[in-house]
Amino acid sequence: MRLSARVDYALRAMSELAAANAPRTVEQLSEAQRLPNKYLEAILGELRRTGLLRSQRGPDGGYRLARPAGEIAMTDAVRALEGPLLEMPCAGADDLEHCDRPQPCSVHEVFQRVYETLSISLGATNLADVAATAGGPPYPPAVRRRVAAEHLANQQEARNA
Repeated sequence: MRLSARVDYALRAMSELAAANAPRTVEQLSEAQRLPNKYLEAILGELRRTGLLRSQRGPDGGYRLARPAGEIAMTDAVRALEGPLLEMPCAGADDLEHCDRPQPCSVHEVFQRVYETLSISLGATNLADVAATAGGPPYPPAVRRRVAAEHLANQQEARNA
């Protein structure tokens, strides 16, 4: 599996929108993330058409997330831009019947595990998580884990309140 620059740029722009929690123009997003303006504009338009972003015209306009950041998983953006997580005819939960071979092939289980790992990892991470741990200098892994754990604890407290 290869994630394209489109997915990279989309995730960076969407995490910027999640952190800002306000409309941002293409120019603001492009400058904040150091991304090519025209290419980013095309990507944002595609994300708007897939329903992940909304756009608003006018002086206070720009792009914003269509749903709360905590409800947008990484898989949503990847699938919106790239399609299936794994381009295998039989990769996916209970998709062995889509395989055109008469019996399970020798590598089916391997690709099944790859698909499940990708799906679980990307699905368990949402834009709120990414926005909470983004920015600043590259912190050591222990610091990143602590910040992510604090963010998760805050989210759980908010849900329980």
